[in-house]
Amino acid sequence: MSIEKSAMKELRGGENDGETPAHGNKKKKSCFPIADRIPARYILTALFFFGIVALQTTRHGFSVAIVVMTNTSSSATAVNQTAIYQNCPRSGPMNVSAQRAGGDRDQGELFEWSQSIKGTLLGAYFYGYIITQVAGGVLEQRFGGKVVFGTSLLLAAVLNALGPVAARSSAWAMFAVRFCLGLVTGVSLPSMYGVWGRWAPPTERTRLLAFCYIALSLGGVITFPLASNLADEYGWPAVFYIPGSFVAVWLLAWVLLAYDSPAKHPRILEEEQEYIEDGIGMKTQQRLPVPWREVLTSLPVWALIVGQFSSLWGTYLLLTQMPNYMKNVLGFNIRTNGLLSALPPLLAMISMMLSSFLADYLITRGTIPKVWIRRSFVITGFTGMVICGIVLANLSGCDPAAAVALLCLLQAFSGLTNAGFRAVHIEFAPRFSGVTFSLANTAGTLPGIVAPLLVGFIVENDPTIAGWSKIFYIGAAIQAVGCVFTVVFMRTDVQPWARGKGDVEAKNTGSAKYKNTLPANENAEMTAEKLLEQETNM
Repeated sequence: MSIEKSAMKELRGGENDGETPAHGNKKKKSCFPIADRIPARYILTALFFFGIVALQTTRHGFSVAIVVMTNTSSSATAVNQTAIYQNCPRSGPMNVSAQRAGGDRDQGELFEWSQSIKGTLLGAYFYGYIITQVAGGVLEQRFGGKVVFGTSLLLAAVLNALGPVAARSSAWAMFAVRFCLGLVTGVSLPSMYGVWGRWAPPTERTRLLAFCYIALSLGGVITFPLASNLADEYGWPAVFYIPGSFVAVWLLAWVLLAYDSPAKHPRILEEEQEYIEDGIGMKTQQRLPVPWREVLTSLPVWALIVGQFSSLWGTYLLLTQMPNYMKNVLGFNIRTNGLLSALPPLLAMISMMLSSFLADYLITRGTIPKVWIRRSFVITGFTGMVICGIVLANLSGCDPAAAVALLCLLQAFSGLTNAGFRAVHIEFAPRFSGVTFSLANTAGTLPGIVAPLLVGFIVENDPTIAGWSKIFYIGAAIQAVGCVFTVVFMRTDVQPWARGKGDVEAKNTGSAKYKNTLPANENAEMTAEKLLEQETNM
């Protein structure tokens, strides 16, 4: 075993020379005995999970608040709402007239914002968010994800708390706050991908990222009912104040327990560090300049860019317009609105987790090429989204139960795409995963800008069921094109421009024998050469 340890230290550049592990092979004595019993990568997963949930409650509560903080009775579309519901006789008791008869509590001060202004305000966040996507990847390369991600959430909580003051000042002040909120949070997910590029072993990438991505869905599950109940009980300003307390608690844990790489972690077991670094194939912590020309001309990169845009079209449409659709088309009151708006992200969360475990299982078995495992999830997810969108366009508003069911199915199929292409950033460019994801998420942010404006334009000029049908048809077309492009050009092997000096092939850690890195596992230490030999003989 001592020979194997020496070999591994040599492979890692001798960075642990002089250290003598003792009592469970811990590098240092720890003041966190509970944390020492859990693999460091799982603690990092939990930190990202709760951080993203807090981020979602901070940035998307406004979608609910704007429904109750604006005076819809004086808007241009309100005049035509009777005509809308004459087209949907089966809406029954869940219609606008019932809602106005006492379904929602008086919200006090209301703002005279038209549909166009509301669409602009809902998109303001994404105007800022799209600007800092690439900056997030670059900043992570320079300062590390711990600083970038943590600072992002802190500033987001402060800006969100300024929402009521800005709204009372003017619509443009509210626009400025939402725009700045987008600026500071735009760096969060790219920095997360940069960190996972150094932390996620090949056979665990899909599910580790899935846990982070289900936090996006869980954030929606929590945000919509929470914001609806806060607005109904305490008034809409409460929607802006409460999320800050979540961020404060999370930030304390983040500062104490998060680290940018296994090599920087003071309490990680040597077995786990070796397992991660061998799997990724990164033996050194060198910082390489970003090969921008190769990145921007790479078709596999563009496959992920197009896939992100197409997949997030439906997600951002629902995040920004679900409360509006539930109230003004399906006719639900604010409490029912919040509960039903939470169902689609809940289904997305479930499908995301199930598909991620299935993808990692198939990758570990090694009987199907990894690229085709990824492509199969892309095809299934996008095909389901297209079918749901087309059917929804023909049922829109006329059958509330069917409409809600289709929205849930649409998001469930969207969750499958997580196992399809979102983990590929770490697979084909682990050293630059933050950069490639920032490019993809820049394109993925465009739906957050375009969708609210499109809805505002179509609904204000055609406030009927047919208007919403056009919106769903457009989404189905975008997702169909995105599916074809992503499947054709996506790759999972490490690209030549993404390799650093000393990097090795990561395929030698496909074995499940090397996965258990808990302190009790005395047989976890295996050299890369030994693993490669076992894999070759299997």
